[in-house]
Parts: sequence; structure tokens; C-alpha cells
Amino acid sequence: MPCALWTAWVLGIVISLSKEGAPHQASSLSCDPAGVCDGRSRSLSSIPSGLTAAVKSLDLSNNRIAYVGSSDLRKCVNLRALRLGANSIHTVEEDSFSSLGSLEHLDLSYNHLSNLSSSWFKSLSTLKFLNLLGNPYKTLGEAPLFSHLPNLRILKIGNNDTFPEIQAKDFQGLTFLQELEIGASHLQRYAPKSLRSIQNISHLILHMRRPALLPKIFVDLLSSLEYLELRNTDFSTFNFSDVSINEHCTVMKKFTFRKAEITDASFTEIVKLLNYVSGALEVEFDDCTLNGRGDLSTSALDTIKSLGNVETLTVRRLHIPQFFLFYDLRSIYSLTGAVKRITIENSKVFLVPCSLSQHLKSLEYLDLSENLMSEEYLKNSACEHAWPFLHTLILRQNHLKSLEKTGEVLVTLKNLTNLDISKNNFDSMPETCQWPEKMKYLNLSSTRIHSLTHCLPQTLEVLDISNNNLNSFSLSLPQLKELYISRNKLKTLPDASFLPMLSVLRISRNTINTFSKEQLDSFQKLKTLEAGGNNFICSCSRGLCATTSTDCGT
Repeated sequence: MPCALWTAWVLGIVISLSKEGAPHQASSLSCDPAGVCDGRSRSLSSIPSGLTAAVKSLDLSNNRIAYVGSSDLRKCVNLRALRLGANSIHTVEEDSFSSLGSLEHLDLSYNHLSNLSSSWFKSLSTLKFLNLLGNPYKTLGEAPLFSHLPNLRILKIGNNDTFPEIQAKDFQGLTFLQELEIGASHLQRYAPKSLRSIQNISHLILHMRRPALLPKIFVDLLSSLEYLELRNTDFSTFNFSDVSINEHCTVMKKFTFRKAEITDASFTEIVKLLNYVSGALEVEFDDCTLNGRGDLSTSALDTIKSLGNVETLTVRRLHIPQFFLFYDLRSIYSLTGAVKRITIENSKVFLVPCSLSQHLKSLEYLDLSENLMSEEYLKNSACEHAWPFLHTLILRQNHLKSLEKTGEVLVTLKNLTNLDISKNNFDSMPETCQWPEKMKYLNLSSTRIHSLTHCLPQTLEVLDISNNNLNSFSLSLPQLKELYISRNKLKTLPDASFLPMLSVLRISRNTINTFSKEQLDSFQKLKTLEAGGNNFICSCSRGLCATTSTDCGT
């Protein structure tokens, strides 16, 4: 055979063998000594062969597996976690999981399962987590699917396209769930008492685009559910008519609307729904859109009288398309008297009207982070008799510019003890300031200040001035117990004589080279010191470590 032909033949054989070996390389698992095997995103078309009892955790998610056979996992008798999500599985043999008696975590989400079988779970009495979301089934099977799972605590079912019905038998056998997630964006039928068969649910996440069936579901859950979360719900046409409820005491504690669409009219209907909860309630609106102008019906609100037992109200990232036409919400002021905690974050708030502040007579905690508050409008909000019981005010990342004006405006808040005005641009600190007389906690982190003055209140017990441009600390604060001054330019520890009560000092990421044992001992009440991230030069003669490093132990 000529030399050139021989060379070509050998190269062809090598290339052919490398191509044949490629699938084998892609299908290999990465397993550690503890039996945790990682096979994610490896273009697998089937469950790898050769799995043994040594495998404790198997992750085969994000592959192209289409079939789970009865023998594929037979030897994995010690398997505790099996993740098969985001594959193309359309068939699971009846006894595919029969040998997995120790399994606690099973993920079959986002596959192509059009039918579910209760026989899959007959041997899985130890199962705690089951995820069946995102498969194209229409029902949860003919027989009760979860009756063999007494230890199940987290269950995720349904899909956003082809799951139209919840049947009376669907949850039989389940008595307690920590979390239940139901994808039912196009739910059309709900059999009464279907969810009531579960005696206790800590957290229900319900994806429901149209809320027509919400009243029926809500009534069934009042005596068993602690936390209801609705996602991607359009309340444009929601109408909550009076319903008959036998329970005098409900266990619901929290209600979240996430990515919901709300109108002026439906807001009133939502308040009606909240009035059926008997105990103290936390209500949260997260990433919601208000398609209205705040023009609420006075006659409808007159029938409500209050926000029910809502004590905590949280609003994050509220979008109001017609904000330029928005009303002042005067019609709901009278409903707010019992609310104790309010968070309105990243929602373009620039003013809380004085009259609303005066109606918030029970308010103890107010968080207006990431908004547009300035000293001028804050003065109107913190008017005389506003927020009489407020003890915590958070104005992080707003448009405040003057410490002197901010302190002066807040003097009206006689019970204010905690103030967070971090991430505002103050730059400089005046020599003197006025503050509420009970101030104990002040957060001035990330405010670009470069020096400290007697503007700081002498009553402080906790001060956070981290992430600024400070190169020294020589201020007397006789009651200060905690000082957070990391990420500045300090070259030495503060003088202990200025801080006789200090018990916590966090001074990491400064430019400190060294400090002596005597300096450290001078803080007589110090219990916690964090000083990492400094360029220490350590020396035994100073009673510290004997090496040069970025951190020194004491």
C-alpha cells in the first residue's frame, strides 16, 4: 500500500473512532465520593447505564431523555434525590421507581408527560418533595395520585396551558404540606372542598390568570391555609360577592399578589376578600400594575369600613401607567388607622400627604426605600401629629441631600428611635443638627460623607457609617454600643475613651496597618471585632501574630 494511501487510511480510522467515542464522553457522569452524581446539560438521550447502589443523588436535568424504563434505576436502592426536570420525557414505566424506597426528592417538571399514574409513587413513602409542574396533562389522573405519600411536604403541580380542572379526589391522602404550588392559569372548574381535604397548608402559590373561581377556593382554605400567594392574576373584572363562611376563626396570616393587574374597582373587591380573615394579616403587592387613577368608589368603601385586620402592608415596584392623573387616595384614609407596618419600595413615591400621615395613627414601621422623597416633601409628610407611634423610618436611596434639614424635619416624630437614610447623597455633615430626642439607631452608610461632626445625636446606641470616605473617627458618643465603619479609609482604631459602651466594632476593609494589644484592651466592653480586609503588618512585639498578611488574629 502506498505511503500516502496508508496515511489517509490511518487518519480515517482515528477520526471514525473519535466520533464514535463522542456520545460516550457526553454521557459520562461526574460523581463525588458521597454518591452525588451530576449529569446536567450533557445531551443525554437516555438514563445512563451502570448506575449502582452507591448513587445517593442523581441530577439529569436539562437533557433530551424521553423514556424512563422499569430497569433504568432498579439498582439505585439508596437514591435520595432524583432530578429529571427539563427533559423530553413522555413515558414513565409503571414500576420505574419501585426500588427507590429511600427517595426524598423527585423532580419531573417541564417534560412531556400527558398522563400521570399513581403507581409511580406506590413505593415512595419517604418522598418529601415532588415537582410535576410544566407537563401537558389535563388532570391529576383517575385515581388519587398522592395517597401513597404520607411524608410529602412540598408539592408542585399543573401547567399554564392545559390544566383546566381541580377534582375532589386530587389531594386525598395529604394532611399537611409546607408548600403547595398549582399552575392553573386557565382554570375552568373547581370541585368544592377539593383543597379542604388537606388539613394544613403553610404556603399555597396559585398561578391563576382569571380569578373567577378564587372566592370558592378562598373559602375552602380559610381554616387550613396560613399564606396565600397569587401570581400573574388579572383582577380587571374581579367581583367578590358575599359568601357564607362557617369558620369563626381563620388561620390565614399572609396574602401576596405577585405580578397582578388591578383596577380601581377591583381594589375594593380585594379589600372585601381580606375582611373575611379574622386574625392579624400581612398583605403584599409585588411587581403589580394599577390600571387606574386611584378614583375609588366612596359608596363601595363605605360598606367596608376598614382594611380588615391588615397590620402589615408591603408594596414593591408598583407600576401606575396613568400616574399623571392619579388621585390622592383621600377616600381610603379612614381605612388605614389600624395598619402598623408599611413598606412602599421602588414605586416612585415622592410624597405622603400630611392628612394621610395623620390618619396612620397605629403606624410603627415605615419603609420608603428607593423612591423620590426629598426634604421639601418629607416636611409635608412628617407634619404635626403625623405618625404618632412611628419608631422606625427607612428612607434608603431617595433624593435627600441635607442632613441638617432631614433631622429638622423629623423632630416632629417624638417616638422615632430607628432611622435609615443610607444611600442618599449628603456629602458633607454640618457642625450641629436637630434630631428626634429618642434616636438610638442611625444608618448613614453609602452617603459619601468624608468627616464626622457633632451633628450626630448623642443618644445613639447603633451607628452605621460604612462605605464612606472617612479617614478618622474622633467623636464622643457615650451611649454607642455598636459601630459599623467598614469600607472607609481609617488608618487606626477609634479612640476607646470616646466610646465607653462599645461592644461591637466592625472596621474591615479600611487602610489599617497595625494596632496594639493595649489599644484593643482599652475597649473594656468590646465583645465582637471584625477587622478583616486591612493590610496588617503583624508583630509578636505588639502581642499579635508573627507574620505579615492581610488579616491578623488576636
